[in-house]
Amino acid sequence: MKKHAATLLILTIVALTGLVNAQTRAMIKAEVPFEFVANGKTMPAGSCTIQAGGDGQAILSIKSGSAHLFVAPNSTESLNPSENTTLVFHKYGDRYFLASINRAGEQRGYELPVGKLEKELRAQNTVKSDVVLVASAK
Repeated sequence: MKKHAATLLILTIVALTGLVNAQTRAMIKAEVPFEFVANGKTMPAGSCTIQAGGDGQAILSIKSGSAHLFVAPNSTESLNPSENTTLVFHKYGDRYFLASINRAGEQRGYELPVGKLEKELRAQNTVKSDVVLVASAK
């Protein structure tokens, strides 16, 4: 009986380890040549790494330089999957806001919530343009 319980415990641990690893998605990397805002936090220009994890509602881990944050994005669906993994930024004047993340070949992407500063710029009718950076997914 003890051997059976020990075997069952080991199999459960192995299965849970596989489940946790399956919940962590591939990493996205991009060189961002400008400072940007994500989830209300200013991130420095440079090497940016984004990793999604969790089941159900994803949590994104975003690192750029020495800055790091977590954000709960909104899921998006597209009938036409992107050919490239991309980061989309909203640009108002010289300010950039990370708006969405799209993975190559996938219909589902992530949209970041609009923060207070971006809402204020919209209310002031500041001209907005979109900047799309191609990223790599691993």
